[in-house]
Amino acid sequence: MDISTIQRDGVTVIGLPCNLDGTTSNEAQEKIMPLLVKECCVVLDLGQCDYISSAGLRVLLMMAKSLGASGGKLGLCGVSSEIRDIMDMTGFLDFFKIYDTVDGAVEGTLKEKKC
Repeated sequence: MDISTIQRDGVTVIGLPCNLDGTTSNEAQEKIMPLLVKECCVVLDLGQCDYISSAGLRVLLMMAKSLGASGGKLGLCGVSSEIRDIMDMTGFLDFFKIYDTVDGAVEGTLKEKKC
């Protein structure tokens, strides 16, 4: 899996090229977690992700906990209605800020914390 990363206004934007499920979540976690440095702001772009399983939700939760413990912030964007429904049913919407676009997520994450 080749995740993409770019820096935009001091925010690390991570793009996932596929669904986040039992097949891909371990590799995604291995590649994403080292990017979560102390007090950083991260946007996870799920625009190419149509499905998230419980294994994928676990990765999102680990990201949020890691960033929260280090004073960082996480924003999600490109969340499909199907994924939003899954996150709503599992209570995950309470833990994440979701934005429509990468630009909106970068701006919103920066407002949450000066990075």
